[in-house]
Amino acid sequence: MEEFLMKIGDLADLFGVTVRTLHYYHQIGLLIPSQTTASGHRLYNENDVKRLYQIITLKNFGFSLEEIGKMTSSTDSDPLVLINLQVQKAAEALEFQQALYNRLVEVQKKLKAESSPSLADMVALIEIAQHNSQNYLTEEQIAQLKSLYSSFSIEQEVNMKKEWQSFVARLGVCKEENKPVDSDDMQELAAYWQDFLKTFSDIDQDIVDAAHKFHAENKDPHLNYGLTHELYEYLSQAIEAMNDEC
Repeated sequence: MEEFLMKIGDLADLFGVTVRTLHYYHQIGLLIPSQTTASGHRLYNENDVKRLYQIITLKNFGFSLEEIGKMTSSTDSDPLVLINLQVQKAAEALEFQQALYNRLVEVQKKLKAESSPSLADMVALIEIAQHNSQNYLTEEQIAQLKSLYSSFSIEQEVNMKKEWQSFVARLGVCKEENKPVDSDDMQELAAYWQDFLKTFSDIDQDIVDAAHKFHAENKDPHLNYGLTHELYEYLSQAIEAMNDEC
């Protein structure tokens, strides 16, 4: 019987990840293809597919890639160890949810009594955003982003915020004017977005993928810093047009 083998593009489509993510998993030794053709193309067998399923499942539980590597490296690993880790993660999530619920109830009461939100209310919105990011990023990835952010100088931080605000404003104008996605203005904005994401690409490709998923799925302007769901869909079309030209 001919061995089951799957090309990297087909495997990426099957699990809803990018080819670049699979390249990254190969690079760090998390998912090594069972075969490589003479021309350098990666081929994955049935065991590789099962391993990727484990990786994605554990990642959705909130485990870091380092933790996943350790958990999937042993062929005779005790299932109880995995369950214990999941119970621990679930307990931490419940504790966070309870604290967040209590904080939101306080803000809700204040908003009912006051005409405008206070500084404390704004802090609560930040907490909500942080909670939302945990649906897309592991604790390790959030720590990586915080580390990167803390490495910026005040001047760099100010410039990045100004550039982002200008980017969102220009994107909004293009949307209102219904400019074609392959227009010079839209292609310039698509290039800015790609360069912006490259800031994080040296840290973890999964962070870049999470950014795409976050903006594609979230419609709350408080959580996506002005890049609304409609604007992101418009931008995505421009990115596709740019990639088609490459």
